[in-house]
Amino acid sequence: EVVSDSSPLEHLGGWSAPPCMSYEAHLKVAKEFMARRIGEGNEVVAVVGHYMRKRDWVGNFRSLDECFVPRDFSIPRLMPEVRHRLIRNVQYFLSNYMLFALIVLFYGIFRSTVALICVLCLLVGWHYGLKLKHIQFGDVVLAETYKLWFMATVSFIVLLLCAGHVLLWILIFTLVPVITHAAFHVPMHVEPNKKDDDIDPEDPGDDPEVEEPPVERDENEGETNEMKSSARLG
Repeated sequence: EVVSDSSPLEHLGGWSAPPCMSYEAHLKVAKEFMARRIGEGNEVVAVVGHYMRKRDWVGNFRSLDECFVPRDFSIPRLMPEVRHRLIRNVQYFLSNYMLFALIVLFYGIFRSTVALICVLCLLVGWHYGLKLKHIQFGDVVLAETYKLWFMATVSFIVLLLCAGHVLLWILIFTLVPVITHAAFHVPMHVEPNKKDDDIDPEDPGDDPEVEEPPVERDENEGETNEMKSSARLG
């Protein structure tokens, strides 16, 4: 019988360690790997959080006339056009999309007793977990960012196990209308006085046309040309 010396930690996605390493060395390398991955996730969360705080959610809420005018809808012809519309419309109608997502979320939670009880229990757990300085499992101590990531992962797993069908229902009825609207709505023209968070940094839109100033003719030059013309006729 052949016994493998490989550790279960080697099967972490994107990471492997030499089989000759001890368990403590495996654990150390695994912690470093997870720290790098969590650091990358923290950078993404920081960027998203900065944008969420910067955006004026109420001021950028679009009226129904802007969202559902029939003449503003058309079928995109090419995939680059679909991508352009998704980027522009998600930024422009983000406040409306978020409000729609929250309505669907609360409706889906309150229509399911199991999902409602699960969410209430998770809220109590988060309230208790945020008061703790760290979470300890034997020799493993989770503090600050690691604690939040652990709580978020456990919350997602619990929701998936207890109310997975509700999450799927919420996901479908949120993404399908939002993606359909963003893909078929012609992007709105962003005026120069709009705020920076309405403008896509990768595609700021067409540059405004610059009117060339009219060319002023010199009176002396005009008289000179008339004298030349008279001389030729003479």
